Amino acid sequence: MDNHKATITYKTLKSNLVNLPSHLTNLLFTANIKVQDVIVEIVTDTPTSKSKPKHYAGWSGMSSSGSITSLEIDPIFAQSLNLTENMKIVINLKLGNYESSNINLEPLTSSDWELVELHAQLIEDKLLSQTRCVALNQVLVVYPNSSTYAKLLVTDLGKEGVLYAKISPYCEIAIAPKVRKKEEEKSSTTAKSVGSSKSTKRATAEDYSDLPLVLKRGISLPHGLYDVKEDKGYVVYVDVDELTPRFGDYVAVSVIPGPNDKTAKSVDEENKDLKENKRIVAKVNIGISRDLSVSLNIENQIGNMISLKPAVRNLPKRPTTFTIHPYIIHTKKKEVTINKKDNKVLQQLTEKLYPEIASLPVTNFTKIPIIPSLLPYGGLLRFRKNDDYNAWIKPYNLDSKKPIKLELGDELLRPQSFIEQPATDDSDLEAIGLDATVEDIVDSFATSQNTGTLIHGNSGSGKTLLLKLAAAKLNSEHGFYTKYISCESIMNENFQNLSKNHLFKYIQQCAWNKPSLLILDNIDKIMNIEMENMDATKSNQVTEFFISTLAKIHNQTNSNLSILISATSKESINKLLLGSHLIENFVHLNAPDKALRFDILEQYLTKKLELKVKVDLMDLVSETEGYLPNDLKILSDRIYHEVLFSDSEENTVKAEHIEKALTGYTPSNLRGVKLQKSSINWTDIGGLKEAKNVLLETLEWPTKYAPIFANCPLRLRSGILLYGYPGCGKTLLASAISGQCGLNFISIKGPEILNKYIGASEQSVRELFERAQAAKPCILFFDEFDSIAPKRGHDSTGVTDRVVNQMLTQMDGAEGLDGVYVLAATSRPDLIDSALLRPGRLDKSVICDMPNYEDRLDILKSITTKMELADDVNLEEIAEKSQGFSGADIQGLVSNTFLKGVHVTLEELSKKEQEEESSTQSDPTNIEFFKVGNTGKKMKSNERVKLLHQIQQFINADDNNASSKKSQDLMGKSKVLITHDNFVQSLKETKPSISHSEKIKLSKIYKQFVNDRDGNMPDGTASNEIGGRTTLM
Repeated sequence: MDNHKATITYKTLKSNLVNLPSHLTNLLFTANIKVQDVIVEIVTDTPTSKSKPKHYAGWSGMSSSGSITSLEIDPIFAQSLNLTENMKIVINLKLGNYESSNINLEPLTSSDWELVELHAQLIEDKLLSQTRCVALNQVLVVYPNSSTYAKLLVTDLGKEGVLYAKISPYCEIAIAPKVRKKEEEKSSTTAKSVGSSKSTKRATAEDYSDLPLVLKRGISLPHGLYDVKEDKGYVVYVDVDELTPRFGDYVAVSVIPGPNDKTAKSVDEENKDLKENKRIVAKVNIGISRDLSVSLNIENQIGNMISLKPAVRNLPKRPTTFTIHPYIIHTKKKEVTINKKDNKVLQQLTEKLYPEIASLPVTNFTKIPIIPSLLPYGGLLRFRKNDDYNAWIKPYNLDSKKPIKLELGDELLRPQSFIEQPATDDSDLEAIGLDATVEDIVDSFATSQNTGTLIHGNSGSGKTLLLKLAAAKLNSEHGFYTKYISCESIMNENFQNLSKNHLFKYIQQCAWNKPSLLILDNIDKIMNIEMENMDATKSNQVTEFFISTLAKIHNQTNSNLSILISATSKESINKLLLGSHLIENFVHLNAPDKALRFDILEQYLTKKLELKVKVDLMDLVSETEGYLPNDLKILSDRIYHEVLFSDSEENTVKAEHIEKALTGYTPSNLRGVKLQKSSINWTDIGGLKEAKNVLLETLEWPTKYAPIFANCPLRLRSGILLYGYPGCGKTLLASAISGQCGLNFISIKGPEILNKYIGASEQSVRELFERAQAAKPCILFFDEFDSIAPKRGHDSTGVTDRVVNQMLTQMDGAEGLDGVYVLAATSRPDLIDSALLRPGRLDKSVICDMPNYEDRLDILKSITTKMELADDVNLEEIAEKSQGFSGADIQGLVSNTFLKGVHVTLEELSKKEQEEESSTQSDPTNIEFFKVGNTGKKMKSNERVKLLHQIQQFINADDNNASSKKSQDLMGKSKVLITHDNFVQSLKETKPSISHSEKIKLSKIYKQFVNDRDGNMPDGTASNEIGGRTTLM
């Protein structure tokens, strides 16, 4: 496959591979030849050249997108082979080539060696993917990233007599360290200074190659690590002892480009030859002054690799005229240009710049910072009629009377990213109550390398603020480079873009600017846990890529890249990340307590919003239990809104403003949480005095008298079991207690949390307690508790056993319950697992017994308070005759009595209506009608009957409406009066719901549960007790 003529075409491939013409790729594919086995020999076909040099490259496996005779090659690789675009060449395809497993390379220049040292890991990772063959004494181009490249010369292929070879997958490649070729005699280039007629030998770019080099990590000033009062001019701050004797008072400062450094290029075609100098001469006094950092385009940055070299041979004769090219960011049609001959502007610029030009070294083509009203975007300073980028001058003698002259040159169009960026202001970052947490986070990163911290908490708890506070402190006090990423902004990217274009670049940038901190806010947006009915492929891929990339960086010598991430909870993050040991520290943000809520509200209302508070803020604090900091901020804004729209003078906060602000606002913790609100009041429940007292002591007192109970050295009671006969008010009591104590209420019916799938029931229990914790102070009420937590060992499926185990850990685990009270109700306490009944879980068991005479009378009075009773009603007699009735039975008795009273009232109303109808009754069929218009036309009989039927419907409808309205009026005027006879009749028809035998059985069970119960735990065998459960196998 030789002698195929083609033409060189440039295409950015970033590799040493080429795209072959389409007819050659078709031949190779037809012959089923592997891409890795093809070596492309390129022979120049120029008629003027006697010798025809040969070059070798690998095949990318792709076809040229241009003409059928074009060979596409990367322009940098082509220039290293002296191949120009549109050059005629001959292509020879070599198959069955020698495969080398040992190759020696040598950097082409010292700059290439510096890049190899800086990007050693990246070059090792990418070299084999960018190259498939090498040739002896041929230049190899390696691209560590999209903006840099290094040229390496092939010196040995591992076998004598071989001119080219294919690279083995297991090839060992050695790069010679910093080999420098002997300098050949260089012709001196001359440059004339302004106003001088003599030629002076000037320093070229090559003069810097043999000078001593010092690499330092730069920090742009002002910064907390450098106590510099005046930060003006072009100055670097470094320990002079670290410099060699060959360094004088002046150094050439340049920035080594990192993996993702921004490269701002001019887009003004008229001034495309004017570029900013990348090597600035500064005085040695490694902090970078503000002006110097602007000139190097690294303002407000930390961690850039700064190269310091001695500044050689300044201009012997100082120029007297300097040209300033103002920057613009829009085209001239949209930009107001500066008049070049505006003497006033030139005079102001001279007064502003003369002190710096006179007292500090000045480098040609220096980027100068923004000067308000004069240079709104900055500009470029150059020596007039001097295009040497290495030209610089020493400071002027301030006593010299020789003036300097400034002139305005052409404007230069620059992108917005190139313009000087203002320093970030972190003064508004103020966290109340987080100082100790910030200190702990900062100390963990300052004392450990390659560590990780996870901050987790609900949305609005202050995670993002804490991240920024820690980053600002590490930046200012410890010189860390910090990179903040909001994962919500990149969560919709596919895996390729997310991994290569985002995460990889961020990690590269942090690794280059070490010590560094990579901050990923809301990392669970891109590395979330695997959820049911959701595809977790992308999350797993991103997590594995992130872990492997960080591991490579951490394995490098002297690496110091730590990560600080945030998420809603530990359970919301992909398990691969938590199991990778990248995260060592965990910080949980809880809802603020009363003291902290008081400080937050006081800060927002009095200092931020400048309101005058005339009410006790502790009342508002008590109303905001469970509120997160962001909720308190929103609430403060609502109060401020109410104050503005009221007639309050001098922005004074009153009680009505707070009440209106609280109305209708749901804190973030309670959004989506199903809270039950009962209409039953405490006074609606009769009897149960002992149970009421126990509930008030347990639930109301710790909330009402919180300061007193806060000093209690013992753990407070947080669980109550209500047990008793069916219909004795257990559920009713639980529904009323939340309103009485002002607590949130979540009711759980027994079987609704049970699930046949393994782990699903435990997850339901766990989520249930998390909901209660978010809604605290909260009552978690379990009705029919014996169906949820029966004794373990009697369930053939094991579902309830796992639920009991989960509830044991939730109710009295390592963390315990804070602000959550568990209330359980059952009629069979003997069936509940014994471990749940011990103190610490369900601390107190309260019986709801059958009501006695006083209780029954109290229940009757409570129920009949909203009813109209006749004077002959004797509730004491009814209570006496209702022996054996439960509370539900008495409720049913009163309901039946009321219905009997309604029947009597309806009968009386019916009689009245009949009497009125008989007196006013008329014949509805005697209807006369006439039709307007068309008098000459008579209606047919069928049309007349149809019209009569329609009229009859309208009349009937009006009669029905009138009668119903009349009935409603009569009912509204009449009240249902309940007589003693109604009670007696209902009492004869109502029977107790609990039979005598059932009552005896339950009484025996309750007596045994209270008095005769021992402390032995169940052994798992079947129970022989009365009412005991037996497993069906």
